[in-house]
Amino acid sequence: MKKWMLIPALAGVVAVGSVALADDSVSSSSATAKQMLTLQQAKELAVQQVGGHVTEIELEKKKSGPVYEVEVESKGIEYELDIDALTGAVAVRKQQSNVPAAVSGQLLSEEQAIAAAKKLASGKVVDIELDEDNKQYYYDIELRDDNYEYDVKVHAITGEIVKFEKELKSGKNNNQSGQLMKKEEALAFAKKHAVGNVKKIELDREDGRRVYEIEMKDDRFKYELTLDAVTGELISFEKEQYKKASAKKSQQAATKPVSSNHTLKVVEPAAQATTQKVETKVATATQQSPKQSVKKAGLSKEEAIAIAKRHASGVVTEIELDDGVWEIEMEDGDVEYELEIDAATGTLVSFEKDE
Repeated sequence: MKKWMLIPALAGVVAVGSVALADDSVSSSSATAKQMLTLQQAKELAVQQVGGHVTEIELEKKKSGPVYEVEVESKGIEYELDIDALTGAVAVRKQQSNVPAAVSGQLLSEEQAIAAAKKLASGKVVDIELDEDNKQYYYDIELRDDNYEYDVKVHAITGEIVKFEKELKSGKNNNQSGQLMKKEEALAFAKKHAVGNVKKIELDREDGRRVYEIEMKDDRFKYELTLDAVTGELISFEKEQYKKASAKKSQQAATKPVSSNHTLKVVEPAAQATTQKVETKVATATQQSPKQSVKKAGLSKEEAIAIAKRHASGVVTEIELDDGVWEIEMEDGDVEYELEIDAATGTLVSFEKDE
C-alpha cells in the first residue's frame, strides 16, 4: 500500500480543493482523470455516515484504487472509515466506544451541544471533545469570533451549560464606558444564570474593565459568575455540585415542577460574636414560635428559614426536612450556624454556633 497524502483534520480545520497526488505514476494520473473526491467531499461523507467530527483523514493507494481512511469521533464512539475516493462508497472498518452503551444512547449530538453553547458564545467552533468527570459526561467546546475566545462546558445529556469563559483576544481592548451598575442590578443579571443565596458580591477590575464577581449557593450547587459592571454581560460562569441529592429529594424533583421565580438577597453580616461556641437545647412550650407562623400541615421551607433567621444571621447554605425536623445550616462570614426546627410546632429544638 502506498500513501499519497496525510491531512490532519483536528480542531475543525477543513481542507478544500482537489486532491494533489504525491505519486506521478501513470496509475496516479489515471486516477486523477476519474475525478477523485476532494478532501472536503470525503469529510462530508464521513460525517453524514456517523455524525460527529473528523479527527484525521489520509489518502492511500490500494490495489482496488485510491481510498480515504478517515477517523471520526461521534457521541463517545471512535470510527475508522474507508471511503472510496472514486465512487464515494463508505465502509466502517472499525468502531470503538469510550462510554457505556446505556450512556451513549442518551448523549446529545455534537450539533446539539454546539447549539447549546451558542446560546452564550458566538463564532466558529475550533475544537470539541467529549470528556467524563465523576461519571458525568460533558462536551468541552472552544469557539472564536473576531474579538473573543470562548470555552464552554455543556452537559452531554441535558444540554445544560455548567461552565463558560469568555476571553478577549490578544491585542483587543476593552472600551468600557458608562455608569457602573448597582449591586442589586448586577444580581438581577446573575439571576438569569444561577439561583440560591448570595455568598459574595464584589466589584473588581479584570483585563482593564470593572466587573462584578458573584458567588452563589443553593442546596446542591455552587455558582461563580463574573459580569461586566456596566452592561451586565456574562464574562464567566461555573456551576459545581458540592452535595448529591438524596433519593427522596431526587424523587421530589422528578415529580415537582421547578419554579423559575428565585429571590436573591444580599444579607448584611452580623456583628462579630464574642462567644466562640454556643449550644443550646430548647424543648419547652414557652419558646415556641408565634402560632400565626405555623400551619397545621407543618412549616414550609420559607417559614422554617424565617424562624431560623430570628436566631442566626447570614445566608442559608443547606436546608433539609428529616423525620419531621427542619435541619438548617447558615453562614455569616466565618461564623457557621446549625439549627433544628420542629416542622409541626416551629419550636427551635437545637442551635449551634461555631466561629
